Parts: sequence; C-alpha cells; structure tokens
Amino acid sequence: MNRWKRLIRPETLLGRTALALGLAFLLFGLIAAALLQFSLVRPHTRQAADDLAAFLVLAAQIWVELPPRTRPDYEKELLRRHELRIMQTEAAHPSRSDPHSYLNYLQTALSELIGQSVFIHQHPDHEGWLWADFPMGGRIMRLGFRAQRLQSHLFLILPFLAVIGLFIAFTVSILLVRRITRPLAAMAEATHRIGEGDFSANIPETGPRELAKLARRLNRMEGQIGQLLENRTTLIAGISHDLRTPLARMRLELELLRGDDNGELIEGLCHDIAEMERLISQTLLLARGLGLEDEVETDVNELLEGIASDFRKAGSDIRFQPSDACVHPLKANGLKRILTNLVENAVSYSEGKTVRLDCARSASGIDIRVVDKGPGIPSAEQEAIFQPFHRLENSRNKTTGGSGLGLAIVRQLCQANGWQVTVSSPPGGGAAFQLHLPASDT
Repeated sequence: MNRWKRLIRPETLLGRTALALGLAFLLFGLIAAALLQFSLVRPHTRQAADDLAAFLVLAAQIWVELPPRTRPDYEKELLRRHELRIMQTEAAHPSRSDPHSYLNYLQTALSELIGQSVFIHQHPDHEGWLWADFPMGGRIMRLGFRAQRLQSHLFLILPFLAVIGLFIAFTVSILLVRRITRPLAAMAEATHRIGEGDFSANIPETGPRELAKLARRLNRMEGQIGQLLENRTTLIAGISHDLRTPLARMRLELELLRGDDNGELIEGLCHDIAEMERLISQTLLLARGLGLEDEVETDVNELLEGIASDFRKAGSDIRFQPSDACVHPLKANGLKRILTNLVENAVSYSEGKTVRLDCARSASGIDIRVVDKGPGIPSAEQEAIFQPFHRLENSRNKTTGGSGLGLAIVRQLCQANGWQVTVSSPPGGGAAFQLHLPASDT
C-alpha cells in the first residue's frame, strides 16, 4: 500500500497522468451531463408533462359528458388503469406545491390547454397524491395522480451509466499508463544502482517496442560503463605498481647514501618519496572508490569512537561524545574511509586545535558532523574543494597541504552510496562538514 501511495503522488509520472486523466474525465462527465440535460432530459420531461396534461384534460371532458350514473364506474376505471382520481370540487386550490421541473412543465401545459393558470398542489386527506384544479363544463374539476410519477427511471439510469462508463475508462487508462511507467521505474532504479557502482542490474527488455529498445540500449551502456571503469582501475593499479617499484629502489639507495654531511638532504628526499607514495595510494583509492560492498548493521557511534581513538594516538585533539543510538544498515568500510578523510582534513587545517565529532539520529536518517577551528572555507570554494586535486592554497605546502584527493574520494563514495556531504562555516570560525545518511525505505 505504501509503495502504491508513493507511485501515485503528484510528482510521479503515474500520479500526474492519473490526475490529468481524472480531470479530463471529470470535465467530460460535466459536459456530457449538460448535453444530456439539454438534449434529452428536458425534452423528455416536457413531452411527458404535455402528454399527462392532455390526458388529464381529456379525462375531465369525458367525466363531464358522461351520465351521472356511469361516472362512478369511470372513476374506478381511471384509478385502476391509470392511477388517476377525478372529482368535482367547489373552488380551485389557490396554492402551488414545491417547485419541480416536471410540475412546472405540467402546470404550463395545463394552463395553455385550459386558458388560465393551473397549479399543482397537495391535499392533506390524500397523502402521496398531487392534484390539479381547473374549470371544465361549468364545473371545477379536481384530478389527482400519484407523486411517484415524478420519479423517472431514466434520470437514475443515465447518471449511473455515465459514472460506470467514466470509471471503466479511467481504470483502463490508468492500467495502460501503469504498463508504461513500470518499465520506466525499473530503468530509473537500474540507473540509480549504476550510480552506486552496482553494474549487475539487468533491465528486462520487454514491453512496447520503444521501451524494449531503450532498455536494451541501457543494458548495453551499463556494460560499457562497467568495462570502462574496470579498465580504468586496472590501468591505474598497473601504473601505481610500476611507480612504486622505482620509488622503493630510490628509497633504498638514499638510505645507503645517508651520511653525516648529507643527512638533512637525504631526509628531505625520503619525505618527498613518501609524499609520492601517498599520492599514488590515494589516486588508486579514488579509482577503486566505487567498489561493491554489502550493507551491514553498523553502530556509527562505535565507528566514530574508533576513528577518534586512532587520531588521539597520533597526537591529535579529537572530542567525541556518543549521544543517541545510531545503528544503521550501511557499507561500513566506505563510511570509515569517508570519516577518516574528513577527520584527517580537519586535523591538517585545525593547527593543533580541537576537532569535534557529533552524531545525531532523526526521522530522516543519521547526521554526522566533523567541526574544526581552522581558517575556514570561503563560500565560493565550498563546492570546488570536492573536485580532484583542488586546494585552497596557492602552493602545495608540506605542513598543511595534501594531494587534493581526500575530499574528492569523500564526494565520490557519498554519491556511490546515496549519502550527502556538505560543508559550511560556523559562526565561531572554522569549517563544519556534515554527512547525512538517509533512513532506509521500509
């Protein structure tokens, strides 16, 4: 039921189509009802009223012309065959009954036949009957008919048929639209999985020819993207391996050349080699960022405490106070890599000041914050810092700079897992990175 409700929401294709069809059929029903009213119902009502008015006048004329001794038999025959009553009265009833389209037509027809105003009224002694008083042959005649004559089955059948027809047409239309939106929903789900690095999604190549053709091309594109990423990872892994071998030889040769007079120079060269090895490692990590990993129930507080403990051992001032229970199904290794990069980035720019970690759970998911007291990030640069090799410094300062890949890896992993990472500047200065893990759909 919840899935069906999500499908028919106004922002979905099925919801918008259903709304458009509903409004179209409603408009069609109103126009059809108006046309039926003017072209069928009103003429039918007017004709029925004219026929009854003529019959009432004829019945009154026959009664007046009959001998008095035969009139009782005639009255009984009218009541038995036509459910009409006829009698003579002293004076015409001055008031009219409740307004009704059929009675209005009947009063108009009687008035035209008699030549004076005739009103339909009710009599307290005859419940369920309607009466018409008019002069005939020097007498005031009163003719009555049952109020049930006002109930026409045609007026009930036509709206019923119209509603049934509209319901059938609307239902069939929704089913046809659903046949189109179901493959589109499958394609949307497949593209989402591709974005998360899962290239095993296979879209069924069924349905209308156009949709089957689109599904076939998407499946082909999925395979090509997967092959391209695999080739990229293989290429970068090969380059990294080939580069690490000469770097290891260079480190070994520098150690052999180390002496009292060149110790500082050798130390600087070794540091440069270590930076190159770290750059190679992060480049390879970026290339493998979309690797598949199964989701497991993970205690985010425990994961944060472990990361904070590792950085404290390295001499950093990390503060983390666990709050609410933050257990969530997620890819633990990917989250640990993201948080490690964020904390490492905060420590690099905090200039020895405290870095704070926070974790809070809400109805929308889990929010993790990494807050430092460094120089902060200008608003114009807050999106650009997630691009590969982008740095705020004009030069690669060895004390504060890195390879420029740490935050790029963070963004890539977040996109692959459906998480969101943002950065802001708190009022007290510094930078605050916020990682949002959406709640799982149930």
